[in-house]
Amino acid sequence: MDYREALLLWAARETGILEAVATSCETPAEVAAETGVTERAARIVVEAMAELGYLEAVGDASGDRTELRYEITNRALGFVAKADVRSIGSVPHALDCVDRWIRLPETMACGEPPAPETASEDWTENFVGAMASVDDAAVRASVTAAVHRNPNAERVLDAGGGPGVFAKEFVRRGFDVTLVDRPEVVDIDRRFLEHEPIELVAGDITEKLPADDFDLVFCSRVAHGLSPDENRRFLAEAFDALAPGGAVVLTDRVRGRAEDAALFGAHMLAQTEAGDTYTEDQFTSWLREAGFEDVEVRDVPGFDRQVIAGRRPGD
Repeated sequence: MDYREALLLWAARETGILEAVATSCETPAEVAAETGVTERAARIVVEAMAELGYLEAVGDASGDRTELRYEITNRALGFVAKADVRSIGSVPHALDCVDRWIRLPETMACGEPPAPETASEDWTENFVGAMASVDDAAVRASVTAAVHRNPNAERVLDAGGGPGVFAKEFVRRGFDVTLVDRPEVVDIDRRFLEHEPIELVAGDITEKLPADDFDLVFCSRVAHGLSPDENRRFLAEAFDALAPGGAVVLTDRVRGRAEDAALFGAHMLAQTEAGDTYTEDQFTSWLREAGFEDVEVRDVPGFDRQVIAGRRPGD
C-alpha cells in the first residue's frame, strides 16, 4: 500500500470519517457535520477514498461535486464487518500498524510499543483478518514445502496458526490437524472454523505445546514476532511435541535471503516488544541447540519466504 493511502485512511479513521461514511453519512457535507472536520477536508478525503475504490459515487458525476452521494464498496467492508475475519482483509491491520509506526520514536525510547487497544479496539480481529488474507498460492506452496520434509506424516501441529488458512490446507490434503494459538485468537477461530475438523488449543507456543507425537510441527510467519530466546523455547517445545523422526518446518523472512528482511525487522521494532528478522546462521544454531538434525534453510518456490526445517532423530 502506498504510504499516502495508508496515512489518508489512518487519518480518516482517527477523525471518524471512516465510521461516518460506512454507517450514516452519504455526502461530504454530512461527513463534515458529523465528524467536525472542515467541508474541504471531508470532500477531499471522500473523493480520494472513491478514487482508491473504498467508496462509490452515486449520482450525476458531471454535476456539482458537492452534491454527489457516496456508498461504501466491498473493499471497505473490513472497516465495519468484524464478525467474520475472512471479510476484514489486510487494510484495517495496516492502519493499526501505521498508528504504531507514527509512535515509533516513543517505542525507540522506552523499548515497548503502545498497547494494542490504543491503536484500535479491534486489534486482534484486524490482525487475524490480515493473516487470513494471505494468497492461496502462498499457502499451497508453504504446505507443500512442509509435507516435503516428512512425506509419511499423518498428524500435524500448526503452531501459531492464526486464522487456520494453513491448517485448512493440511486438512484438505488428508492430515489430522491441531492448531494452537493465543486464547484471544482461538476464540475468534471457534466462530468460523467450527465446521472444520481441526482441534483448537489455546496457549502460548513459547511456553507449552501439546506433546502428542506429531509427525510435523508447522509454524508460518511467527518467528519474526518472537525474540531469539522465545524462538529457542518454541523450538525446544516443538522437539518435545514431535514423534521420533518428525519434522519441524517454519516459513519466514530470513535476513540475507529475503529481499526486505531488514526493513521488516524495523517493522517488528515498531510493532512488537522483541521481534526481529533473523539470519540463516541464527535459525540453524537454534534448531541444532534444540536437538534437530538435517537442518536446512531454503527458498519456498512461489512464495517470497524461506523454509527453515529440521528433523527430530529417530529412536
